[in-house]
Amino acid sequence: MNADHEKCSECGLCKANCPVYRALLDESVSARGKAKLMKNKISSGMFFVCTLCRACKQLCPANLDLDFEGEREKLIADGKETDANKRMIGNIRKYGNPFGKEGEKPKELHCC
Repeated sequence: MNADHEKCSECGLCKANCPVYRALLDESVSARGKAKLMKNKISSGMFFVCTLCRACKQLCPANLDLDFEGEREKLIADGKETDANKRMIGNIRKYGNPFGKEGEKPKELHCC
């Protein structure tokens, strides 16, 4: 089990690289925000609001690797998966991509 979130100093350097934070400008979607949730053992759908690109790790002075995938797995196991995530996974299994039928422009994009 990865406990890097316990080592996070919450410096916030990770936010500069996070594409989701840069798009939404919401602290709760940043790696620092998620590390706080993990430290406090708070289960939250915020873990699905992440591209899993690990850009946060690039600027982390402690080179921490926060286990957002593990948090997602816990949420899914607890029946707290988002509808968007269910559709995305279903599309990947059925069509081989997260958007749906090949060659069709999706009406909605679902991610994370």
